[in-house]
Amino acid sequence: MAADSLVARHRKMPEGGWAWRSSVQAPHYQTDRDVGAASVGEGLLAAYAVTHDAHYRRAAVSAGDYLLGVAEPAAGGLRWPDWADPGGQRSATHYTSFDDGAAGISDYLWTLYRATGDRRFRAGALAGMRWVFAQADGPSCPQVSCAWRWTDDPSSHVAYHGVGMGQAGIVLALDAFADRTGDPAFRAYARAGARRLRDLTAGGTRPLPRASGDPTLETGFLSGSAGAAYMFIERYARDRDPIDLATARGLLRWVDGQALSDPWGGSRWPVSRGSAAAPGGFELGAAGIAWVNLRAGEITGDRQYREVARRAAVWLRSVAIAGSAWAELPGDATVPVHIGLDSGAAGIGWVLEDVARAGLDPAANRAAARSALAGLRAGAARDRRGAFWYENRLGSRQRLRAEPSWHWGAAGIAAFAARLAGWSGAGPGGQSRP
Repeated sequence: MAADSLVARHRKMPEGGWAWRSSVQAPHYQTDRDVGAASVGEGLLAAYAVTHDAHYRRAAVSAGDYLLGVAEPAAGGLRWPDWADPGGQRSATHYTSFDDGAAGISDYLWTLYRATGDRRFRAGALAGMRWVFAQADGPSCPQVSCAWRWTDDPSSHVAYHGVGMGQAGIVLALDAFADRTGDPAFRAYARAGARRLRDLTAGGTRPLPRASGDPTLETGFLSGSAGAAYMFIERYARDRDPIDLATARGLLRWVDGQALSDPWGGSRWPVSRGSAAAPGGFELGAAGIAWVNLRAGEITGDRQYREVARRAAVWLRSVAIAGSAWAELPGDATVPVHIGLDSGAAGIGWVLEDVARAGLDPAANRAAARSALAGLRAGAARDRRGAFWYENRLGSRQRLRAEPSWHWGAAGIAAFAARLAGWSGAGPGGQSRP
């Protein structure tokens, strides 16, 4: 249903292929893994993996065709404008990050290559990562330590540190390409990028600041210490270097120490130190923190991490609206109710399913995950092109019509449904699973 909505709402582009306009970031046609063509293509591939409907694979190829058509040669590789519209206008900004730029788009192109065997997508993926190499900075890079700015704009010096917009997400992509290709250069850059983040956190004894010039200490997956801990857990899974594990443990010690307990035996987290806001969603809240703790328990065997995940799931179930939806800040009627993987039912339901598969309150968590899916199915609107979703509602007002993306709309809903059908190609944040 979600994949059919994506196929029905594409636009053919003059450079070739298909693109989709995000309601969240209207009016442009984005390229990225957050709201752009790469994000939509990833959802289509998830649907293809469980339905075997070649129509969805062809649509994912069309997303790849658009991405190759608008790619720009630079620094020995390829980079992507943030958006490229049908009239020939395009953004002058080129991002490095997983959510916004070359790291995530390259990851999608590789996934598309694996699904199709078409080597031009492999070539595009490797060219994108060559550009990421070229953007690495530091006098000892890649031998010791590397850093990445968010964009290649010479006037912008901001360097985000987290999984979504920043360095931790780039390291995850580099490690994924090292696994895929066996090329030691990817592993060298991954280790050097991780070294920079270890230094910023003093080996995990301090929480991760959000960005250069922004000392905000977030708890969650997108920009916070939970996401950084996930990156170090995955580093440890590959290299078995005790320093990566120690850093992950230290960051999770801080994150888990911020938990607030409720009378029903559940846990929630402030979005950042000193904040009264306690989101439920995957990117900023309890669902993402639960998911990282679940992975930490899987890698280390430590039951403490599983218990944190279990308590987060208890709280998430307790604050569900009619058992199938969640406010951005549970209990606050002044904030929207989202549908997607980022802050809504698809992401929370995905985590509850994964908690159930880990054997933690399996009946209750699996029922809640399926209730979330049923709520999404029932909440779909329809027009002459079929089903679609509004990205959020506030009271009776529905907003951001026919959102297509991975983080906020139909692509993420397709991936969530595919996860319940057994797919395991990526996590809710979009990063490839080991």
